[in-house]
Amino acid sequence: MLRPMASPRSICAHCSSRWRLFSTIRQPQAPPSPPQAGYARLTNRGLISITGEDSTQFLQGLITQNMFMANDPQRKVLRQTGYYAAFLNSTGRILNDGFIYPLPGTDEPGWLVEVDKNEVPKLLKHLKKHKLRAKLRLRALDGGERTIWASWKNHSEPRWAAYNLETPSPSPFPTHASVTGCIDTRAPGFGARLVVPGEEDLRTHFRDEDETHIPAAGEEVGLDVYTVRRMLHGVAEGQSEVIAESALPLEYNLDMMRGVDFRKGCYVGQELTIRTHHRGVVRKRILPVQLYKDDLPATSDSPVYDPSVDVQIPPSQTNIVKAGTRKGRSAGKFLSGIGNIGLALCRLEMMTDLTLTGEASQFDPKQEFRISWQGDSEGSDAQGQGSGEVKVKAIVPSWTREFVLSGVAKKSAASNQEGHRAKDYLEQLEEEESQR
Repeated sequence: MLRPMASPRSICAHCSSRWRLFSTIRQPQAPPSPPQAGYARLTNRGLISITGEDSTQFLQGLITQNMFMANDPQRKVLRQTGYYAAFLNSTGRILNDGFIYPLPGTDEPGWLVEVDKNEVPKLLKHLKKHKLRAKLRLRALDGGERTIWASWKNHSEPRWAAYNLETPSPSPFPTHASVTGCIDTRAPGFGARLVVPGEEDLRTHFRDEDETHIPAAGEEVGLDVYTVRRMLHGVAEGQSEVIAESALPLEYNLDMMRGVDFRKGCYVGQELTIRTHHRGVVRKRILPVQLYKDDLPATSDSPVYDPSVDVQIPPSQTNIVKAGTRKGRSAGKFLSGIGNIGLALCRLEMMTDLTLTGEASQFDPKQEFRISWQGDSEGSDAQGQGSGEVKVKAIVPSWTREFVLSGVAKKSAASNQEGHRAKDYLEQLEEEESQR
């Protein structure tokens, strides 16, 4: 006797719950707005120690910044504070962005390299490949051995922390034998970076200091709150945003963020970086972007973060195109987002009012841009995320605008100077010819 077949509509409770979870994907609850003063534990970052007599020269040949003080003509005075830099591959693409810190509490030369935690094994492999016979030791620090913190005080920090590179004074906070850190120069007043031993609260390391100098002002906040603040400042971080072996240093604002020394000499990947710098035109840059559905919030030089706004976050590296068109030239690539803000690699003359050359700008202030994605296509990054579409507006921070326009002005002045030289030379030749 045949058993009655189950109804094709029946489904077990476990599968049903999984199907509902997949079919009705919800965005995680957006974090609160960043406080005016606070500090965050950066659990997404990892550390590598490099110690030994050759450690300084070894790093000097691999990173975009200088291991020595910029105002020392003899290049003998080592940096006394940390700084932002990047490791490049041989074609000049970024392998890892990160920070280099002097290793505290050691008698021999030593450094700590901070990078994306997921990238530590890959960077170690890269370092070992270039070690050859150098006298040094490489080691990935264990979890809890040291903790990386970001700290900020919006009301008291300078526009640009120039002293971080140009004077012997390494930082505005007291030095400790066990603590290392730096001013984060990736955006004006962005805050400080600190590396401390153990996993205790950051304040325990500055308990006896004057309150005005304590870098751990305010209360501890979550990593997601730090991420919101970072995106509001237009700062990309880690290889989920600074795409490994694809990102170019100047497109990712390393020149503006003081992550490149153009006078230091040879290092891996230097050729393309120097050539791009002297050419003077960087057509794409990382910018903060506003995500919205219907009406664009009133923005100035910063996106408006609103945790209550429900907006889908596009998949990473999805193309940005002009709204109202079927398919055209990509205006940029979306990289990452949280809530209703994000970061994108934008074509400046298409998505902003910045003009880089004497050519006509493609920017139209009435033109909207959109990001569309399909989550059910084979090989798509959006699998499991569903399909969607969101509008996007690129925002140019005031410091980015100032930096780009100053570069355009310098290029224009240099071009005019060359033109005057050519004209004078031509007139001189004509005069010599007439005298013959």
